[in-house]
Amino acid sequence: MTVPKSRTRSVLTTGVAGVLSFVLTIPILWVLTTSLRTKSEILRDPLGLPGTPQWQNYIEAWTVGNFGRYFVNSLVVAVPTVFGVLFLSLLAAYAFALYSFPFKRQLFILLLVGMTVPVVVLIIPLYYQMLSLGLLDSLWAIILPQLALGVPITTLLLRTFIEMLPREIVDAARIDGCGNFRLLMRIILPLSRSAILTLTVLQFMWVWNQFVLPVVLINDRNTRTLPTALSSFLGRYSTDTQLLMAGAAISLLPVVILYVVFQKQFVKGISAGALGSG
Repeated sequence: MTVPKSRTRSVLTTGVAGVLSFVLTIPILWVLTTSLRTKSEILRDPLGLPGTPQWQNYIEAWTVGNFGRYFVNSLVVAVPTVFGVLFLSLLAAYAFALYSFPFKRQLFILLLVGMTVPVVVLIIPLYYQMLSLGLLDSLWAIILPQLALGVPITTLLLRTFIEMLPREIVDAARIDGCGNFRLLMRIILPLSRSAILTLTVLQFMWVWNQFVLPVVLINDRNTRTLPTALSSFLGRYSTDTQLLMAGAAISLLPVVILYVVFQKQFVKGISAGALGSG
């Protein structure tokens, strides 16, 4: 009895996906298990399992590491940055996708140049720019650059998605008397919901985990964000590994919650993008 090729391919695909998922999950499992161990257990066997789970490590990481303030700082940075990037990108993508205007192609290419410049290259000019604006050691020093860095890629993806929408719907709305703003809010925005939610998750992950900008532009301990606050558990001669891992697990929690809440829309948006690119 021969096995159909489609079934064999499906089994192989599932097997490879399962192996990759397991490999990618190992670091997260190691962080979680290490966060529940004592320092002596970690020194004795760095890869072992916890004997008695030390849940107080999370309480100590939250209090000793001042994670309450840093958690709020990260939210204050991430939420307006994500909404600002999506708002500006939606307007730009809407214009580039559906309208013709002078130098449209050149302006779009100029916008995409921002995708080609690494953050590390911009860090010194950004430092002196924020210094001249008097924004060093403030959360604005992180929010404004990430707004500028997030708009190009988000605009590109949203423009591609909007161009995939049936043109007949847009033309019918215009015939019915929809103005530019109404067309955007009543037609384009609802149809682009899955793409916007997908980009919300991706942008939030990028902003929440940003390390380079805060570590250079923020020196005030009270203005730190969670990724840079983890360094408080790194000593010159020793490291509180269990508290470091507990802090890392705490910093992962908002991203995990956001993904779980928007999981269906996230997968739908990724699938739509894959079908469109194909």
